[in-house]
Amino acid sequence: MTLTDSRSPWPACHRGAASVMRRGAAGAMFCALVLATGCASSSPETSPVSQPPSAVQSPSTSATPSASAAPSPGIRALAVDYLAIARPANRRLDVEFDGFGDHSRDDLAIADADLRAEAATELHFDRQLSRIPFPVAIAFLAWEIIRANQGRIALTRREARSTSIAELRSFAKRHQAANAAVEDKVRAIRKALGLPPPSTS
Repeated sequence: MTLTDSRSPWPACHRGAASVMRRGAAGAMFCALVLATGCASSSPETSPVSQPPSAVQSPSTSATPSASAAPSPGIRALAVDYLAIARPANRRLDVEFDGFGDHSRDDLAIADADLRAEAATELHFDRQLSRIPFPVAIAFLAWEIIRANQGRIALTRREARSTSIAELRSFAKRHQAANAAVEDKVRAIRKALGLPPPSTS
C-alpha cells in the first residue's frame, strides 16, 4: 500500500505531500506518515525528540481545530510545511519498500540494505518533523509520531541484521503492528492540521 495523497484542501501552489511513512514487511506496502511496539526503548542517538512538549501531558481537544472549522492561516501554513517533508519521504520510501519486497524473496544482502535505507529515510523525516514550530497541542501529536517511528526504526534495524530469509520474514507481524501504530498517529496530526486523512490505508 502506498502513502501518497493526491488530495489537498488548498490551491495547487500550496499542495505539498502526503501522509508520513508506512511499510509492510515481506512485500506488503504500508500507508500513513509516516512510523510501536517497544518505542519507549528507542536508543537516545536515534531519537530527535526524547521528551514530549513540556507544557502539555496530553493534547487538548479544545486546542486543536475541529473537523468542521476551517483551518486558520497559521495552521494552513504549518500543514504546508508538514506536507513538504512528507512527500519526498514517501517517494523515497516507496522505492525502498518496492525494493525490499522484491529482494526479500531471494537476496538477503540487498534486502538488508533496503531496510537500512528505510530506517535512514524515517530518521531524516523525524528530524525534519521535530523542527516544525507547531503549537503545543499539535507538537504533542508530532512527538507521538516521532516516538512511534523510533520504535519502527529500531525494529527495522534489527530486521536488517537478519542472517536468513526466514529470519527476515519472521518480522512481518511486528512490522504490521508498528505500521498500524504510526498510521493512527498520522491520522491525528493530519486532522489537527485540517488535512484529509491518508488516501489509502
